[in-house]
Amino acid sequence: MFSRLKKLYEQIKNINKSVDNYQNDTIIQSLPTVAYVNKAKKFIEEKDYNTAIQILNEALDISDSDPLVYKYLGRISEYNRNFNDAVKYYEKVTKLNSGDKDVWLRLGMCYLYTDLLDKAIAAFELANKLLPMNTDVYTGWGMVFMKQKKYALAKDKFNIAAQISKYNFTAILMSAVMEKRLGEYAIAEEKLRFLVKVAPNEGSLYEYAHLKLFQNKYDEAELYANQTLALNKLMLPAYFILGEVFSIQKDYQKTVDNFKTAERLGLKNSTLYVEWGKALVRLLNFEYAQEIFKNALAIDPCDNDAKIGLALINSYNNDFALLDELKDKNQNNVYIKEAIGLQMLCNGEYKNAVEMFKKALSIDKHQTYNYYNLAVAYEKLNDSYKVREYFDKFIQYNPEYAKGFNEYGKWLINVSDFEEAQRKLKKAQKLDADNVDTINMLFLTYHALVKKNFSEYNVKEAISIANKALELGRFDYMPQKQELEQMLGNFQGN
Repeated sequence: MFSRLKKLYEQIKNINKSVDNYQNDTIIQSLPTVAYVNKAKKFIEEKDYNTAIQILNEALDISDSDPLVYKYLGRISEYNRNFNDAVKYYEKVTKLNSGDKDVWLRLGMCYLYTDLLDKAIAAFELANKLLPMNTDVYTGWGMVFMKQKKYALAKDKFNIAAQISKYNFTAILMSAVMEKRLGEYAIAEEKLRFLVKVAPNEGSLYEYAHLKLFQNKYDEAELYANQTLALNKLMLPAYFILGEVFSIQKDYQKTVDNFKTAERLGLKNSTLYVEWGKALVRLLNFEYAQEIFKNALAIDPCDNDAKIGLALINSYNNDFALLDELKDKNQNNVYIKEAIGLQMLCNGEYKNAVEMFKKALSIDKHQTYNYYNLAVAYEKLNDSYKVREYFDKFIQYNPEYAKGFNEYGKWLINVSDFEEAQRKLKKAQKLDADNVDTINMLFLTYHALVKKNFSEYNVKEAISIANKALELGRFDYMPQKQELEQMLGNFQGN
């Protein structure tokens, strides 16, 4: 997040402005280095930095006490993104000319880029004394607090920067980002709506899309994420928004196509695969998710999020080794809570498992497999009302997931609710026509209902289902089939 906003800041407030007039900048007009600096200045404007550096170093051979020489060396280092070198040069300037109004701003930014955050704050405080109410100073100052995760302080600085200059769209954007982080969504919404109208760029469009995702306004999140990619197809976080939207909407093909597009564009990193894996978990495709999390670890073996994803997948296979390694330091992670619930379920701690699955859902309502987990836990607790409640929620959120209807049907058979079991299993068969387990259970419901209330049509249907199972290679209830065939024969013989 920070590196992306930093890049945006640099795009909007281009530090590569033309070099100030030397006569206005220098404090000692008579220094013999003046000719060298004037000469170097022309090469800097032409972006021939190597030649400019050579000339400025020649100036230092003449005199090492001209602050302007160091100032231009610092600027060249900034242009080349050598921020450590820029810091050294700008610090030299401050020792030779502590009253330079511009250098403290530049030094503050370079401290920021090199993670010397306490020094950056001190530099911006001094810059503010020399350049009071400067919009750039307050913007940089806010960026330091943002990087320190002091979002309220950062917001205040960005707001002052925006008040100083209504055209400082960077400050407006960053204040909106801070307000979003602080949960002040209405204020953030107002600012972001303004930005996407008057100054639409990849940053404002992305943040608006992200806000819409927070608000569960998925169509709008998709719209603004796509507008972001229209401006910059390499904006990786926009693909993350689309992947989350599509997976929440249970659109498997769009989800996979979205991440494959990012992969094809060369945006391969561990975060891409982590987000891809998380989307597949929402879609309940655990086997594919496991493969994708492993791709993330192949790129970065230390990626904690990828490890956590694998820990969850492994827990569904009753392998808790990775969970045991990670759970102490990641107690608040939704996947860890879900995995701990599975471990408790496996250990017979059914009430504790229920609480853990509910906590996971309170963190992320889109982790809907926890509804199934709750149904299983309540079945162990012999609470049929709760089992039915959570199975209903599970199939409500996953209407295209055949296994959910299949498992629900199996439980309904166990509690002798054959009519409802039949309805659920018919839905399962529509979703997965050749699932032999579903077909066998469906036959059982017909057999039970026919025994209660004979119907020639239903008997024929049951026999047809049994024959389908035989075609698939496994039928478990041959005596019951023969019984129905005999009943049909007796009926037709009469």
